[in-house]
Amino acid sequence: MKKLILSLFVFLFVAASAMAQDRTVTGTVKGKDDGLPIPGVSVKVKGTSNGVATGSDGKYAIKVPAGATALEFSSVGYTRQEVALGSGNVINLSLGQDSQALGEVVVTALGISKAKKTIGYAETTVKSEDINGSAAVSLAGGLQGKIAGATISNTSGAPGGSTKVILRGYSSITGGNQPLYVIDGVPLDNSTSASTDNYDFGNNANDIDPNNIESMSVLKGSAATALYGSRGSSGVILITTKKGKSGSLKIDFSTAATITQVASLYSPQETFGQGWDATYIPSENGNWGPKFDGQMRTWGAVVDNSQLLKPFSYIKNNVRDALTNGLELNNNIAISGGNDQSTFYFSYGNINSNGYLPTDADSYKRNNISLKGSTKYKNFSIDGSMNYVAKTQKFVTAGGADSGIGSSFYEDILQIPGDIPISDLRDYKNKFFNVDNYFTPYAENPYYSLYENGSRNKADRIYGNVNMNYKVADWLNIQFQQGADVSNSQTKIWHNKNAPTPGSYNDGGNIEGSSRAADVGNVIEGSFKSFEYDTKLNAIFNKQLDSHFDLDGLIGVNYNDRGIRNLTTSVENLAIPGFFDISNSSNKPNSSEVESHRRLFGAYAQATLGYNKYLYLTVTARNDWSSTLALNKNSYFYPAASLAFLVSEAVDLSKTPISFLKLRGSFGQTGSDTDPYRINNILTQTSVNLGGGAAINFPVSGVPGFTISNYLRNPDLKPEKVSELELGGEIRFFKNRLGIDATYYNKVRKDQILAVPVDPATGYTFSYLNFGKVRNRGVEVTVNAKPIVSKDFQWNMIYTFARDRNMVLELPAGLEKVILNSAYDAQFVAEVGQPLGTIEAPVAQYDPQGHIIVDATTGRPVVAPANGIYGSMQRDFSMGLTNSFTYKSFTLGATLDWQKGGVFYSGTADLLNFVGADEKTTYNDRRPFIVPNSVVAVTAANGSVSYVENTTRITEGNIDDYYYPTTNKAVAYNNRILSKSFLKLREVTLSYALPTSLAKRISAQRVAVSVYGRNLVTWLPASNQTIDPEVSNFGNDLRSEFGEFRTAPPVRFFGASLKVTF
Repeated sequence: MKKLILSLFVFLFVAASAMAQDRTVTGTVKGKDDGLPIPGVSVKVKGTSNGVATGSDGKYAIKVPAGATALEFSSVGYTRQEVALGSGNVINLSLGQDSQALGEVVVTALGISKAKKTIGYAETTVKSEDINGSAAVSLAGGLQGKIAGATISNTSGAPGGSTKVILRGYSSITGGNQPLYVIDGVPLDNSTSASTDNYDFGNNANDIDPNNIESMSVLKGSAATALYGSRGSSGVILITTKKGKSGSLKIDFSTAATITQVASLYSPQETFGQGWDATYIPSENGNWGPKFDGQMRTWGAVVDNSQLLKPFSYIKNNVRDALTNGLELNNNIAISGGNDQSTFYFSYGNINSNGYLPTDADSYKRNNISLKGSTKYKNFSIDGSMNYVAKTQKFVTAGGADSGIGSSFYEDILQIPGDIPISDLRDYKNKFFNVDNYFTPYAENPYYSLYENGSRNKADRIYGNVNMNYKVADWLNIQFQQGADVSNSQTKIWHNKNAPTPGSYNDGGNIEGSSRAADVGNVIEGSFKSFEYDTKLNAIFNKQLDSHFDLDGLIGVNYNDRGIRNLTTSVENLAIPGFFDISNSSNKPNSSEVESHRRLFGAYAQATLGYNKYLYLTVTARNDWSSTLALNKNSYFYPAASLAFLVSEAVDLSKTPISFLKLRGSFGQTGSDTDPYRINNILTQTSVNLGGGAAINFPVSGVPGFTISNYLRNPDLKPEKVSELELGGEIRFFKNRLGIDATYYNKVRKDQILAVPVDPATGYTFSYLNFGKVRNRGVEVTVNAKPIVSKDFQWNMIYTFARDRNMVLELPAGLEKVILNSAYDAQFVAEVGQPLGTIEAPVAQYDPQGHIIVDATTGRPVVAPANGIYGSMQRDFSMGLTNSFTYKSFTLGATLDWQKGGVFYSGTADLLNFVGADEKTTYNDRRPFIVPNSVVAVTAANGSVSYVENTTRITEGNIDDYYYPTTNKAVAYNNRILSKSFLKLREVTLSYALPTSLAKRISAQRVAVSVYGRNLVTWLPASNQTIDPEVSNFGNDLRSEFGEFRTAPPVRFFGASLKVTF
């Protein structure tokens, strides 16, 4: 027993002695030149995997075991240092810049890391902190206004709605202008297959958890993306995710709570109330009644011998008060670690977002799980990742009502006069507000639409990769990568059936005798599956040839196999209200299936020859073979070349203010093949038109019927081709305190593939052809500045400017224009000699002196025989300004985004003008007026035409007709086609990093808290006080630039976050 006690005592003494020898070393790392703290410096105990990184204040704290001899300090761009450990527990250090270092390293095509100064094309790198500063749940949400030449917007105000990223403008007439997303080397599907113009379930790039992103590289030009061949024609966004690092276990936790609210709403007129033709009519949905007078008036239906009473006064904030504040929660935890041989990384993220509508009908839930790991043995290494995404989204119908099926919440809310309290209507089953007695038969109670109609999308997705690398020699590596992206989503959309009771208020019992059509109800169910498998094999080399020349590059092959399978079934005329099932109808369900499968094989090579560390020539070549083109035409070649000349390395500029000077130029070709099944004719299910609206739809009695598609396929199709010249340079002054990066590009996309009309005598209505040429020219400028740098205070500024000019140069012979989108008489077209995306609509006729010609009887403008051009979607320029101010541990940041020029069509403005809610409809206080600057055409007996001053007034009873498209198209469309200009305060963040000493009290390395806001303020021109020009319900590609049709208004965000690193 004594021996046991003695042994235990000795053990405890030794253990205590060992523990006593372990210690914590702290310190601060600063720059030798400026004395400022350096964040992110790696601090490692020599000979171990134990390491930490300095915080934003340059401070660190590291546990040092007994027997350790030194600490190693390293950071990109600085000289690596080793400091011997003495008896003290504080080591402060100043690091000097490494003049021999390659400088900033960026990720380029196929995930190859290169020194930025050696590349001959424009590239923009965005770090994790720039993306996640305001806790955006989507990748695009944190990038707006921060990248020159990138148009980034949220096209929907709904949670989880689509985001749009366009690089260097639109050039493809048929769509496909979105960049290719590549995550850790694997292409990522970014389709919107489950969305329609009325339902926006987002694009697949929204599945990426921004918390997991380490950095992002944006490649815009053809020389930069040529290695991606036919998939890189619209640019590439390369995403590098976080991974485990050698060192002790690390835990990152973040949580954010964000209040969401409607941002900008239309500015209604506040003078005139419910009615029509200047008369109060309680069953009207218009604001064409008399002026508000504050008198008590009855309104709505008489029910059980009673009627509602309200003052005839405008209600301030009527629409805004009917909405609510939503809540968005964003939580993430990441655990990582490793040693010199193996690393691991695990993260889990959860998003729970509820929009500004007063139910959960607009909501978005997403769960992200990410696993990454790596290991190496001698010359062999392997790493891999697996990402799982599960999301559920609910969306409220946007756009116009579907006659006989159901209504749109946003369309209905616009048809409520300004004197009717919208919030009161929420009790939609109340006897005054139900289907029978809602105040107007011309619209539906918006809350009925909110509670009785709906849509839901559930999706599961897995994507990831496995990478293997074998080091053959010091200068040669063989790499193999297998990537996969598989998703499956289920969508359900439903509208309840309803009809006014015969003889009720809304079945002809109102003062106007008008009736509301019954909604027969419907159910739509869809299944959307997609897959993509991507395989690469590369030989990567990097060799110093002699004292002057070095050579690096790769040779490789790529096999890509991808496809979709979409199945949709719908039924109308529900039998039982509220039972949303395909079986709930005597009608036969309509089903459709779309299946598509394609393969692509590519072989490529790239080599960069460097001379004396200041001249770098890069040559790239890729050849693709596509399964979507005919066998004798499916091979196509894409070359590129770029040159980077580092003037500051070749010439001694030490006696000038110039710190760095680089000139660059490049030329490259990329392109795209076509969609599957466009080279051989296909069969489609047919129907026989019997006339008078009657038809026989197959199958009949179990017998199917098929016919050749009316789209004539073309075996001679060839790939679209994009050729781009790029010139640019980068210059930095005053020890890198001021930097300017400028780029000019000239891009031509030709042989575009589109279905064009053909003579019906051929038996077809359309044929797929190569046609059309579009040119884009533009400039991009980025200015980085550090106006103030001191020990405790630093001011960083980034300014971006971009201007893109596109032009349609060619269309097929005989084809004047291609209609890309339309609404009523407004058309969004591609027309030779005009910018891509021109908006044409009815215009007034003018005399030779520029006077408006009006009708002598009505006094309204005469419509010109042909539509006129109102403008194009193309903006004059875009500017962004981001400022960041750091004082000790506080950082304040703000981003402004100014986009000027361009026009768009607004379906919201269309309806507001129709119901008299738009401020423009109060011209001259709605008193009789003569159209300004107007004349009347007089035709003499000999046929000559002269013009005399107009004296015909628009009378009070016809003022509403003055704004209708059916009676006055010229004015109507002038009020519906609006300016796209805006200035936005995109983002404001204020963060505070706790001192390391306080963080250590909870065993944390770093603790930071922040408050933030996004989309805070939008300034619109006087010509557009209706709706944010960025929103659209026409997808997220070229069609979306036409405008919007009564879609959800945008969202404003306010929130707070906490980030802790253990």
